Amino acid sequence: DFYTGVIYKAMGFPTRMFTVLFAIGRLPGWIAQWREAREDLQTKIGRPQQLYIGETERHLDAR
Repeated sequence: DFYTGVIYKAMGFPTRMFTVLFAIGRLPGWIAQWREAREDLQTKIGRPQQLYIGETERHLDAR
């Protein structure tokens, strides 16, 4: 992205638009991943949920 930013700057794009321009290039990949996830019925979630199963309270010694 660094060199792309240099090119955008040379082309006259405002700096505040860089994030949008970076995202536009990634959109096809994001959409493809989303579609694959929607079509695959075996995969229930994209990220496993983490549950803490340890003790709810614990004693800490004061220093």
